[in-house]
Amino acid sequence: MISEDLWMLWMFGAAVLWLAVHPTLGCADDDPARPLEGVTRHLLLDPKPGNPRNSEGDLLQLSSGEWLLVWTAFTDGSGGDHDPASLRSMRFDERAGTWAEARTIVSPQAGMNVMSVSLRRLPDQRIALFYLRKRSLIDCQPMVRFSSDEGRTWSAAVSIVSADDVGYDVLNNDRVLLTESGALILSVARHAGTGMTPEFSAAGRLRCYHSSDGGLSWTAGAWAPDVPGVVLQEPGLFIARDGTLQMYARTDAGVQYLARSTDRGHTFESPRPWTLRSPLSPATVRRLADGRLLAIWNEPPEGIDASRAPRTPLVAAVSEDDGASWGKRRTLFQHEAGWYCYVSIDQSGDTLLLTSCAGDRRTGNGLESLAVVALPLSHLGDRSSHEIPAPQPR
Repeated sequence: MISEDLWMLWMFGAAVLWLAVHPTLGCADDDPARPLEGVTRHLLLDPKPGNPRNSEGDLLQLSSGEWLLVWTAFTDGSGGDHDPASLRSMRFDERAGTWAEARTIVSPQAGMNVMSVSLRRLPDQRIALFYLRKRSLIDCQPMVRFSSDEGRTWSAAVSIVSADDVGYDVLNNDRVLLTESGALILSVARHAGTGMTPEFSAAGRLRCYHSSDGGLSWTAGAWAPDVPGVVLQEPGLFIARDGTLQMYARTDAGVQYLARSTDRGHTFESPRPWTLRSPLSPATVRRLADGRLLAIWNEPPEGIDASRAPRTPLVAAVSEDDGASWGKRRTLFQHEAGWYCYVSIDQSGDTLLLTSCAGDRRTGNGLESLAVVALPLSHLGDRSSHEIPAPQPR
């Protein structure tokens, strides 16, 4: 995650100014973490003494039918991105509506923290746990561990970045793509280190890492072309219906950008403005089981300068044309003091299970609370009369 003190202060000031001009944005009560009607909240992890922030999580369904939640639990400081944090897990019995006791599964060994979780079920039924190991502002590496016993124990960590190519690489939560062939592809934004400036830069360089052996070894693709005058950050991936790999990224231009690859992410064409208006806040895009494309992101009202808008509301929409256009927006969270971002998406039959930051900017930085919610797919509009074939990567 990108977090420089001056940048966060600028964002906070912009949000206060925006809310002064648009004071009517809000929900029926005064709880920013309460989702709107039709969205069921299963869990809210609020800050408490010794745990100032809970954020950037992911879910995965276990063989028992339970769900495994792993998230970033900050353990000291004010909950800033570089404060001490560990990874914790909990099990959720969806049928009973109960959560098991939380436990720490990864602790930082040196430097700043560990954070930003992605969980994936591999073809051999192991679970892969991806996260960032952050040691300094020039050393933030994506790591992966594996579990063969449904998340009870985890292997030693494998670094995705080679020892001679270390930098500050941001891999968001729920960002790893598992292809039909079993290949793993993940996208990062590098902000310092090899191939970049020696000091942290807000503008990142985007590229992908690939593994064809279940995450044991990794190769890096080429840098995507830079876009002069545009800050690119926190990329994600999806496979288009024509088989090309698409990489989207948040920007400071009021719109997400999209870059196309015809060689599975080894090279990319120049990123261009996409159809998702948003502030400098990450979108999460996922292919649904019926073939439609789902996006969840912060979309301000029409007529508002998106580049300076706060991270509220949080909306969801589906596309049947790979993001050229989007259907009716479904608002998930909306409150003038709310801050909704770093979403994960999982599908359970006809229901979506989501995690999202849902903090209160009046009392914290907006990233301090993690919500787990459920949304019926029917709330996103009718499905096509036929299922869209799942795209295959080229």
